[in-house]
Amino acid sequence: MDDATTTSYPTTDLDQYYLTYPLSNIAKDHLETGNKIIMPQSALEQLTPHEEEDDDEDVINDPMVFRVESTRTGDHTHCGVVEFTAAEGTVFLPTWMMNNMKLQPADMVNIKNTWLPKGTYIKIQPHATKFTTLLDHKSLLENTFKNFACLTKGDTIVVNHGEDKFMIDILETKPSPAVSMLDTDCEVDFAQPLDYKEPVKKSVNALKRKSSDKEDRSNGPRRDDQDKKVLFPGVGRRLDGKQSQSDDKCSLTVDQSLKKLKIEETTKQADGEQPAAKEGVKHDQSNVDQVNMKGKDVGGFKAFTGKSYRLG
Repeated sequence: MDDATTTSYPTTDLDQYYLTYPLSNIAKDHLETGNKIIMPQSALEQLTPHEEEDDDEDVINDPMVFRVESTRTGDHTHCGVVEFTAAEGTVFLPTWMMNNMKLQPADMVNIKNTWLPKGTYIKIQPHATKFTTLLDHKSLLENTFKNFACLTKGDTIVVNHGEDKFMIDILETKPSPAVSMLDTDCEVDFAQPLDYKEPVKKSVNALKRKSSDKEDRSNGPRRDDQDKKVLFPGVGRRLDGKQSQSDDKCSLTVDQSLKKLKIEETTKQADGEQPAAKEGVKHDQSNVDQVNMKGKDVGGFKAFTGKSYRLG
Protein backbone atom coordinates (compact mmCIF):
# COMPACT_ATOMS: atom_id res chain seq x y z
CA MET A 1 0.00 0.00 0.00
CA ASP A 2 1.22 3.49 -0.72
CA ASP A 3 1.92 6.18 1.90
CA ALA A 4 -1.32 8.00 1.19
CA THR A 5 -3.36 4.97 2.18
CA THR A 6 -1.43 4.12 5.36
CA THR A 7 -1.60 7.67 6.70
CA SER A 8 -5.21 8.35 5.66
CA TYR A 9 -4.40 11.18 3.27
CA PRO A 10 -7.17 12.80 1.25
CA THR A 11 -7.53 11.07 -2.09
CA THR A 12 -8.18 14.39 -3.88
CA ASP A 13 -6.11 17.55 -4.01
CA LEU A 14 -6.99 21.15 -3.28
CA ASP A 15 -5.20 23.97 -5.09
CA GLN A 16 -7.30 27.13 -5.01
CA TYR A 17 -6.96 30.93 -4.73
CA TYR A 18 -8.92 32.90 -2.14
CA LEU A 19 -9.32 36.43 -0.84
CA THR A 20 -8.16 36.67 2.77
CA TYR A 21 -9.77 38.49 5.70
CA PRO A 22 -9.07 38.51 9.46
CA LEU A 23 -11.23 36.48 11.82
CA SER A 24 -12.24 39.68 13.59
CA ASN A 25 -14.38 40.55 10.56
CA ILE A 26 -16.81 37.78 11.47
CA ALA A 27 -16.54 38.04 15.29
CA LYS A 28 -14.46 34.87 15.63
CA ASP A 29 -11.83 36.34 17.93
CA HIS A 30 -11.75 33.19 20.07
CA LEU A 31 -10.00 31.45 17.17
CA GLU A 32 -7.11 33.94 17.19
CA THR A 33 -5.16 31.60 19.50
CA GLY A 34 -4.06 28.90 17.09
CA ASN A 35 -3.64 28.47 13.35
CA LYS A 36 -6.91 26.99 12.20
CA ILE A 37 -8.72 28.88 9.44
CA ILE A 38 -12.28 29.09 8.09
CA MET A 39 -12.75 27.98 4.48
CA PRO A 40 -15.75 27.85 2.09
CA GLN A 41 -18.01 24.81 1.67
CA SER A 42 -16.65 24.18 -1.82
CA ALA A 43 -13.23 23.36 -0.36
CA LEU A 44 -14.77 20.62 1.77
CA GLU A 45 -16.56 19.17 -1.22
CA GLN A 46 -13.36 19.12 -3.23
CA LEU A 47 -11.45 17.38 -0.42
CA THR A 48 -14.09 14.72 0.14
CA PRO A 49 -13.55 11.52 -1.87
CA HIS A 50 -16.81 10.44 -3.51
CA GLU A 51 -17.57 6.85 -4.32
CA GLU A 52 -20.49 6.46 -6.70
CA GLU A 53 -21.05 2.83 -5.85
CA ASP A 54 -21.28 3.20 -2.06
CA ASP A 55 -22.10 6.53 -0.39
CA ASP A 56 -21.13 5.08 3.03
CA GLU A 57 -17.51 5.15 1.95
CA ASP A 58 -17.51 8.97 1.69
CA VAL A 59 -14.99 10.02 4.31
CA ILE A 60 -13.06 13.09 5.32
CA ASN A 61 -9.48 12.29 6.11
CA ASP A 62 -8.44 13.96 9.35
CA PRO A 63 -6.39 15.90 10.11
CA MET A 64 -6.37 18.32 7.21
CA VAL A 65 -3.26 20.44 6.82
CA PHE A 66 -2.77 23.21 4.25
CA ARG A 67 0.01 25.27 2.82
CA VAL A 68 -0.93 28.97 2.53
CA GLU A 69 1.13 31.33 0.32
CA SER A 70 0.70 35.03 -0.40
CA THR A 71 0.62 35.76 -4.11
CA ARG A 72 1.88 39.29 -3.45
CA THR A 73 4.86 38.68 -1.14
CA GLY A 74 5.58 34.95 -1.59
CA ASP A 75 5.57 34.41 2.20
CA HIS A 76 4.00 31.15 3.30
CA THR A 77 2.97 29.14 6.36
CA HIS A 78 0.93 26.06 7.24
CA CYS A 79 -2.41 25.73 8.99
CA GLY A 80 -5.40 23.55 9.79
CA VAL A 81 -9.09 24.19 9.28
CA VAL A 82 -11.78 24.65 11.94
CA GLU A 83 -14.92 24.96 9.81
CA PHE A 84 -16.20 25.41 6.25
CA THR A 85 -18.59 28.35 6.61
CA ALA A 86 -16.81 31.16 4.72
CA ALA A 87 -18.35 32.81 1.70
CA GLU A 88 -17.26 31.34 -1.61
CA GLY A 89 -13.92 32.63 -2.79
CA THR A 90 -12.87 33.83 0.69
CA VAL A 91 -11.00 32.51 3.72
CA PHE A 92 -10.60 33.90 7.24
CA LEU A 93 -7.23 33.77 8.99
CA PRO A 94 -5.99 34.65 12.50
CA THR A 95 -4.50 38.12 12.63
CA TRP A 96 -1.02 36.87 13.56
CA MET A 97 -0.96 34.68 10.42
CA MET A 98 -1.87 37.64 8.23
CA ASN A 99 0.87 39.69 9.90
CA ASN A 100 3.47 36.95 9.35
CA MET A 101 2.70 36.85 5.63
CA LYS A 102 2.28 40.64 5.41
CA LEU A 103 -1.27 40.24 4.19
CA GLN A 104 -3.81 43.03 3.91
CA PRO A 105 -7.58 42.44 3.85
CA ALA A 106 -8.67 41.20 0.40
CA ASP A 107 -5.14 40.07 -0.55
CA MET A 108 -5.01 36.88 -2.61
CA VAL A 109 -3.54 33.62 -1.29
CA ASN A 110 -3.01 30.20 -2.76
CA ILE A 111 -4.05 27.27 -0.55
CA LYS A 112 -3.02 23.66 -1.11
CA ASN A 113 -3.64 20.61 1.01
CA THR A 114 -0.49 18.81 2.16
CA TRP A 115 0.94 16.35 4.65
CA LEU A 116 3.43 17.05 7.48
CA PRO A 117 5.38 14.65 9.71
CA LYS A 118 4.81 14.68 13.45
CA GLY A 119 7.10 17.07 15.27
CA THR A 120 9.81 15.71 17.56
CA TYR A 121 11.73 18.91 18.39
CA ILE A 122 10.92 22.63 18.47
CA LYS A 123 13.17 25.55 19.38
CA ILE A 124 11.39 28.76 20.32
CA GLN A 125 12.46 32.30 21.25
CA PRO A 126 10.19 34.53 23.36
CA HIS A 127 10.31 38.23 22.56
CA ALA A 128 10.01 39.16 26.25
CA THR A 129 12.03 37.84 29.19
CA LYS A 130 8.88 38.19 31.29
CA PHE A 131 7.45 35.08 29.60
CA THR A 132 10.23 32.84 30.96
CA THR A 133 9.64 34.18 34.48
CA LEU A 134 6.04 32.96 34.54
CA LEU A 135 5.67 30.05 36.93
CA ASP A 136 3.38 28.19 34.53
CA HIS A 137 5.03 29.08 31.20
CA LYS A 138 5.60 25.41 30.27
CA SER A 139 2.01 24.35 30.86
CA LEU A 140 0.93 27.55 29.11
CA LEU A 141 2.86 26.48 26.00
CA GLU A 142 1.41 22.98 26.10
CA ASN A 143 -2.14 24.33 26.20
CA THR A 144 -1.37 26.81 23.41
CA PHE A 145 0.08 24.15 21.11
CA LYS A 146 -3.18 22.21 21.37
CA ASN A 147 -4.76 24.95 19.25
CA PHE A 148 -2.15 24.52 16.52
CA ALA A 149 -2.54 21.91 13.84
CA CYS A 150 1.09 22.46 12.82
CA LEU A 151 4.10 24.75 13.26
CA THR A 152 6.33 26.27 10.60
CA LYS A 153 9.91 27.46 11.02
CA GLY A 154 10.06 31.26 10.82
CA ASP A 155 6.55 31.87 12.15
CA THR A 156 5.84 34.16 15.10
CA ILE A 157 2.92 32.89 17.15
CA VAL A 158 0.98 34.58 19.95
CA VAL A 159 0.54 33.11 23.45
CA ASN A 160 -2.13 34.72 25.62
CA HIS A 161 -1.78 34.93 29.39
CA GLY A 162 -4.45 37.01 31.07
CA GLU A 163 -4.26 40.46 29.52
CA ASP A 164 -0.71 39.87 28.28
CA LYS A 165 0.08 38.73 24.75
CA PHE A 166 3.51 37.13 24.33
CA MET A 167 5.15 36.85 20.91
CA ILE A 168 7.07 33.61 20.33
CA ASP A 169 9.38 32.98 17.35
CA ILE A 170 9.61 29.43 15.96
CA LEU A 171 13.35 29.11 15.29
CA GLU A 172 13.59 25.43 14.41
CA THR A 173 11.41 22.38 13.91
CA LYS A 174 12.36 18.72 13.44
CA PRO A 175 12.26 16.46 11.52
CA SER A 176 11.27 19.04 8.84
CA PRO A 177 10.86 22.84 8.49
CA ALA A 178 7.12 22.36 9.15
CA VAL A 179 5.68 19.71 11.48
CA SER A 180 2.31 18.42 12.62
CA MET A 181 1.40 19.08 16.26
CA LEU A 182 -1.47 16.56 16.48
CA ASP A 183 -0.98 13.60 18.83
CA THR A 184 2.75 14.15 19.23
CA ASP A 185 5.19 14.26 22.12
CA CYS A 186 7.53 17.08 21.18
CA GLU A 187 10.70 18.34 22.87
CA VAL A 188 10.71 22.11 23.32
CA ASP A 189 13.91 24.12 23.66
CA PHE A 190 14.14 27.81 24.66
CA ALA A 191 16.49 30.35 23.10
CA GLN A 192 17.49 33.51 24.94
CA PRO A 193 14.66 36.09 24.85
CA LEU A 194 15.02 38.92 22.34
CA ASP A 195 14.99 41.63 25.02
CA TYR A 196 17.50 39.89 27.29
CA LYS A 197 20.48 42.04 28.31
CA GLU A 198 23.72 40.82 29.85
CA PRO A 199 24.45 42.22 33.34
CA VAL A 200 26.84 45.19 33.17
CA LYS A 201 30.30 44.21 34.41
CA LYS A 202 32.27 46.99 36.11
CA SER A 203 35.96 47.29 35.25
CA VAL A 204 38.67 46.54 37.82
CA ASN A 205 39.96 50.13 37.69
CA ALA A 206 36.50 51.53 38.40
CA LEU A 207 36.15 49.24 41.42
CA LYS A 208 39.59 50.32 42.71
CA ARG A 209 38.70 54.01 42.37
CA LYS A 210 35.44 53.45 44.18
CA SER A 211 37.22 51.61 47.01
CA SER A 212 39.86 54.35 47.25
CA ASP A 213 37.19 57.06 47.52
CA LYS A 214 35.52 55.18 50.37
CA GLU A 215 38.83 54.90 52.25
CA ASP A 216 39.49 58.62 51.83
CA ARG A 217 36.09 59.49 53.28
CA SER A 218 36.55 57.12 56.23
CA ASN A 219 40.07 58.41 57.03
CA GLY A 220 38.99 62.06 57.29
CA PRO A 221 40.34 65.08 55.39
CA ARG A 222 43.34 64.72 53.11
CA ARG A 223 46.85 65.98 53.89
CA ASP A 224 46.48 68.89 51.49
CA ASP A 225 43.45 70.14 53.39
CA GLN A 226 45.27 69.82 56.72
CA ASP A 227 48.26 71.81 55.43
CA LYS A 228 45.97 74.68 54.51
CA LYS A 229 44.77 75.08 58.11
CA VAL A 230 46.14 78.25 59.77
CA LEU A 231 48.30 77.80 62.86
CA PHE A 232 47.82 80.41 65.68
CA PRO A 233 45.42 82.71 63.84
CA GLY A 234 45.25 85.14 66.83
CA VAL A 235 46.39 88.81 66.73
CA GLY A 236 49.68 89.69 68.49
CA ARG A 237 50.22 92.72 70.84
CA ARG A 238 53.52 94.40 71.91
CA LEU A 239 54.28 95.25 75.56
CA ASP A 240 55.39 98.80 74.71
CA GLY A 241 52.10 99.55 72.94
CA LYS A 242 53.71 99.86 69.54
CA GLN A 243 52.01 98.42 66.47
CA SER A 244 52.62 94.69 66.10
CA GLN A 245 53.59 92.90 62.96
CA SER A 246 50.87 92.37 60.37
CA ASP A 247 48.41 89.61 61.07
CA ASP A 248 49.27 87.79 57.90
CA LYS A 249 52.92 87.41 59.04
CA CYS A 250 51.83 85.94 62.36
CA SER A 251 49.31 83.60 60.75
CA LEU A 252 51.41 80.74 59.51
CA THR A 253 50.23 77.49 58.15
CA VAL A 254 51.48 74.23 59.60
CA ASP A 255 53.42 73.48 56.47
CA GLN A 256 55.07 76.94 56.40
CA SER A 257 56.06 76.67 60.10
CA LEU A 258 57.67 73.28 59.64
CA LYS A 259 59.59 74.50 56.60
CA LYS A 260 60.81 77.59 58.50
CA LEU A 261 62.07 75.52 61.46
CA LYS A 262 63.90 73.14 59.15
CA ILE A 263 65.62 76.04 57.35
CA GLU A 264 66.75 77.67 60.64
CA GLU A 265 68.13 74.38 62.02
CA THR A 266 70.00 73.71 58.80
CA THR A 267 71.53 77.23 58.86
CA LYS A 268 72.68 76.93 62.48
CA GLN A 269 74.27 73.53 61.86
CA ALA A 270 76.11 74.96 58.88
CA ASP A 271 77.48 77.81 61.11
CA GLY A 272 78.64 75.35 63.79
CA GLU A 273 75.90 76.24 66.29
CA GLN A 274 73.84 73.70 68.17
CA PRO A 275 70.11 74.10 67.60
CA ALA A 276 68.29 75.43 70.66
CA ALA A 277 66.15 72.94 72.51
CA LYS A 278 63.31 75.42 72.59
CA GLU A 279 62.57 78.62 70.82
CA GLY A 280 62.10 81.38 73.34
CA VAL A 281 59.99 84.46 72.87
CA LYS A 282 62.14 87.46 71.84
CA HIS A 283 61.14 90.66 73.62
CA ASP A 284 61.72 94.05 72.16
CA GLN A 285 64.76 95.76 73.93
CA SER A 286 62.75 98.87 74.66
CA ASN A 287 60.32 96.78 76.68
CA VAL A 288 63.16 95.37 78.76
CA ASP A 289 64.61 98.86 79.43
CA GLN A 290 61.30 100.13 80.69
CA VAL A 291 60.71 97.19 83.02
CA ASN A 292 64.29 96.60 84.32
CA MET A 293 65.10 100.00 85.95
CA LYS A 294 67.31 98.92 88.91
CA GLY A 295 69.21 101.74 90.68
CA LYS A 296 67.41 104.57 88.87
CA ASP A 297 65.23 107.21 90.53
CA VAL A 298 61.79 107.73 89.14
CA GLY A 299 60.08 110.50 91.04
CA GLY A 300 61.92 109.63 94.32
CA PHE A 301 61.16 105.94 93.83
CA LYS A 302 63.90 103.37 93.36
CA ALA A 303 62.83 100.16 91.85
CA PHE A 304 63.83 96.86 93.48
CA THR A 305 65.74 98.40 96.49
CA GLY A 306 64.09 96.19 99.07
CA LYS A 307 62.41 99.12 100.84
CA SER A 308 58.69 99.60 101.20
CA TYR A 309 56.74 102.79 100.60
CA ARG A 310 53.21 103.80 101.27
CA LEU A 311 51.16 105.34 98.57
CA GLY A 312 49.18 107.51 100.91
